[in-house]
Amino acid sequence: MANNKDISILIVDDNDMTRETLRVILRSDDYNVIGEATDGDVALEMVTKLKPNIVLLDVIMPKVSGIEALKSIRLVSSDVSILMVTANKDQETVTEVVKAGISGYIIKPFNAKKVLDTVQQVAIKIRLNRDATA
Repeated sequence: MANNKDISILIVDDNDMTRETLRVILRSDDYNVIGEATDGDVALEMVTKLKPNIVLLDVIMPKVSGIEALKSIRLVSSDVSILMVTANKDQETVTEVVKAGISGYIIKPFNAKKVLDTVQQVAIKIRLNRDATA
């Protein structure tokens, strides 16, 4: 098992099953899942309070969409890595979230390998940045 405890992750999705699946996948590879949120408002509060390294963010959610949450999160935490997790792959949405500064995209339905590979790529960059600034 990898030692990924140094990488903290917040999962944001309005679907209970999706959050649970992501939590199980990430913890199976020893990532530190520090919180979960069901909408963009709560996500923004949790990012401000918990300061995760990575946020897995659904695009379509009630109240505040993932796209709106992404923009708000960027205002309060420019260094958090955000991975969009969504079934929505229309070009307009992809272009908008890429411009807003995401670190990656996970398309639903996903499998464990895809999630872990994508998170691992981001975790490597986070560690390299830590080493460069240490």
